[in-house]
Amino acid sequence: MKTNTINKRLDEIFQPWNKSDAPGLIVGVASKGQAIYRRGFGLASIEHATANTPQTRMRIGSTSKHFTSLAALLLAEQGKLDIDAAVRTYLPELKGVAGDATLREMMLHTSGLRDPYDLPSLLLHRGYPHMVSDGAGLELSQRFTSKNYEPGERMVYCNNGYHLLSKVVERVSGESLGVFLKKHILDPLNMADTELLPSDLRITPGIATLHLPQPDGSYVRGIYPSAELLGSGGMVSSIDDMLKWLAHLRGEKKVGSKRSWKQMLEKPRYTSGATGDYCLGLTREFYRGVEIIHHAGAVLGGTCQMLTVPEHALDIIIMCNRMDGSAPALALKVIDAVLDKSALEAPNNPLPAKKWKALHGYWYSSRSHRVFGVQAHPQAGNPEPVLALSIHNAVSGVLKKSGNRLAINNPGHGVVELHLPKTLSKNLKTLDFSDSGHRERCVRLPQKVANAQQVFKGLIGRYRYDELDTEVAITLEDGTFYLDLLPIYGKCRFKLEAWSDEVLGGSLVGTSFIPLPANLTLAIERKAGKVTGLWLNNLRTRNLWLERCG
Repeated sequence: MKTNTINKRLDEIFQPWNKSDAPGLIVGVASKGQAIYRRGFGLASIEHATANTPQTRMRIGSTSKHFTSLAALLLAEQGKLDIDAAVRTYLPELKGVAGDATLREMMLHTSGLRDPYDLPSLLLHRGYPHMVSDGAGLELSQRFTSKNYEPGERMVYCNNGYHLLSKVVERVSGESLGVFLKKHILDPLNMADTELLPSDLRITPGIATLHLPQPDGSYVRGIYPSAELLGSGGMVSSIDDMLKWLAHLRGEKKVGSKRSWKQMLEKPRYTSGATGDYCLGLTREFYRGVEIIHHAGAVLGGTCQMLTVPEHALDIIIMCNRMDGSAPALALKVIDAVLDKSALEAPNNPLPAKKWKALHGYWYSSRSHRVFGVQAHPQAGNPEPVLALSIHNAVSGVLKKSGNRLAINNPGHGVVELHLPKTLSKNLKTLDFSDSGHRERCVRLPQKVANAQQVFKGLIGRYRYDELDTEVAITLEDGTFYLDLLPIYGKCRFKLEAWSDEVLGGSLVGTSFIPLPANLTLAIERKAGKVTGLWLNNLRTRNLWLERCG
């Protein structure tokens, strides 16, 4: 396809971001190592009315993770560490369950580790969750006495694993992670615009401001203020540097041995026997019949997607300085626009929600306290709602047909499947779901709970989370029930709904501490008819025990 035709198609895709009064994005596309599209759209800073250009640097968020994985593999090449050793080998202060996982399991997100950065709402009484002091992540990890699941069992995204991995790299190398990355990875590839940036509180030239959209259409400043998450998401870069890196990733290697790169791209096998798509900081999957290798990133006020199609030597980098940029979805549109139709299979389109009403509702496993939701969800470009799957009250992906199953491939959970029954009926009482190949049967929860008030009245009171020495409460205010997180000032709480006499759903309301949606479920534990505690679950935390006080 001619470059002019490609440019025209890509301009159409990114035209909605081409505004002089709003933040936007920067895009780089290369074919066979040659840049064919380099554009900036929107403002790098509303405050200073500065436009995004191809030279603008932006945060890449979790796209940083595979650089940290490669750093560990480079040390393994030197014989300085073993990525199949337990993390306590290098961080001996992790004496409890946090020290059990191997470095490889942390890179694969199969460690089962609790993530203190996923529990900010339970730490609010200690201050703004992202402004933690240096060393807090390691200190908090030492306090956990429970896990999300056994190491190797399944994949659940965990920033803490990569934080601990970065600490291992620093201990073993004797250098800060930023210095190690620069010396051993970035400088050899002449990636001069890429660095590990500890905090946006530091004034650094040439970096776009992060922007968080508000309900009234305005923006507030996003920020990445924590040096505690460097190995999991602390890098900034430019489109030209990332195109260099993508060419290196899929081509001849200058950094890292063949064995290291084989490990980087090797798919994991879970204890169920199923194979996953998330490798060592990189995802390998198929899109319209072609393999893609990628990793997205998100920070408070920006998103990123780095993607390559090795078979066609097509490299794509999109970095947004606005939270609603949806870089991963835009990258797939670039593939559609650049590759000839003959190179791609027909798209596997989302399913219309109204045709699958028999599946709609919440589905619960009392064994694992898992809650799946099948629901109608609005999607841009579709005139009618599509069928989506929620996990613990958070929409996690649009369901698509896959043989006799409906499935999503969620970046935080891998493939999650709904196993279709032989016949669909609105009277369905059970459904089977699986993630990481582990299959479990769930029962349908009632749409309405006749005794909801009675359920809640038996729950009012305080609950203790021993591992972090904190308490929460279930309260009633103006006829509404809340899970109150009891900050020392202000309010931070989840509005609760009864889905059955065993299960509650919660949505975060009334706080500016966490500027993103947050959802959870609570499973009620009773003995002799009395409530003894609650099992809290959300997207990245499993079965966190809150014990009834008194």
